[in-house]
Amino acid sequence: MKPVFCCLSIATPFCVLTASAQAQSADLEQRLAKLEAENAEFRRQMGVLADEQERLALGDVFTPIGPRVSGLAPAASKIYSTDQGLSIGGYGEALYSDFDSSRDDGSPSGKADSADFLRLVTYLGYKFDSVWLFNSEIEYEHASTGAGGEVSVEFAYIDGMFADAANLRTGLLLVPMGFINELHEPVTFWSVGRPNVERVLLPTTWRENGIGLWGDAGDFSYRAYLVNGFDATGFSASGVRGGRQKGAQALAEDFAAVARVDWQGVQGLVLGVAGYAGNSGQGQLGADVMTTVWEAHVDWRWRGLGLRALWVETGIDDVAQLNNFLGFTGAQSIGEEQSGGYVELGYDLATAGLIGGGQALTPFVRAETYDTQAQTPAGFSSNAANDVDVLTFGVAYQPGPQLVFKFDYSNFDNGAGTGVDQFNVGLGFVF
Repeated sequence: MKPVFCCLSIATPFCVLTASAQAQSADLEQRLAKLEAENAEFRRQMGVLADEQERLALGDVFTPIGPRVSGLAPAASKIYSTDQGLSIGGYGEALYSDFDSSRDDGSPSGKADSADFLRLVTYLGYKFDSVWLFNSEIEYEHASTGAGGEVSVEFAYIDGMFADAANLRTGLLLVPMGFINELHEPVTFWSVGRPNVERVLLPTTWRENGIGLWGDAGDFSYRAYLVNGFDATGFSASGVRGGRQKGAQALAEDFAAVARVDWQGVQGLVLGVAGYAGNSGQGQLGADVMTTVWEAHVDWRWRGLGLRALWVETGIDDVAQLNNFLGFTGAQSIGEEQSGGYVELGYDLATAGLIGGGQALTPFVRAETYDTQAQTPAGFSSNAANDVDVLTFGVAYQPGPQLVFKFDYSNFDNGAGTGVDQFNVGLGFVF
């Protein structure tokens, strides 16, 4: 018995010590596990705090697209939703065009199919305080500054916001005529390309240096500016587009006044008119070259149905003298009168419940007619190719309000039988 008792006497303290060590080890493991859990929670909270700090720091910069401001597209309006400081937005467009190999008269079209990242635009705005802000649009065209690409400022202005009905705007301004000249973000129109009437006759994108007022009064909104006039030496038989000065070292011997009024007294309906008048000679040819442009427009949205219609008239004085100065003869003449318009109709199938989840699928059709030589001065003639009819039909799909995919086909006819039809695929986005 003594050996057994001795063994028990020795083993008992050892077992007690072993059990105590095991208990301490288990307690240590629990403490370590608790500490790791606390550290993980601390890191999570620090991450949340960092994300919140970043959100607070950048929230005003990357504000979501909100309500439109009179005369501006959705993303271009972001600065107006910012309390103070910097705002960033933008949009982009890309397209593929497949041209018919022959003209209407059977001759080769000479046009090659093309793919183009058409433009990438950045909006930069800065709100100084509750009254003064700066807004700008910087555009990169054709994905390059070479091979036809360019970088340009589309608008850059200072707003002084004093009252709903009377606000100041000065700088490089978008001329407030038509739809697309101010609303040229790709989610604001259905077709791949901008309507031809608004590229040729108005002509988009048309911007000049100036100053003026804008505001809202009841059911009416208005914009009225004084801007530098066209440069008539850029006019041609194809229209006034080449007379835009774009704010770049613009000749300012002659100025022009432009004003627009829209009525929105019925939900979904916009009715408006706009007019432009000013001399375009710019002291270069001994003639004023008085130039007037007026347009009337309607935009109606009702239960998925969309209708747009626009008519434009342009008148130019002293055209014979201008032709002689530029060396134009015969059918090269600039048009004394230029006119055209379009009607566009579309229906969003999401309204009929065919798709959902904030999507839109809009088949549309647009009929256009325009003539840049509707009338020429005595002793000159017109080119029938400048009397154009275009029928465009297609579909625009929007998986969300900031992204659009477009497909359309345009049939071009003119008096000379040289129209070339084309199929287009496009994508666009705003942010």
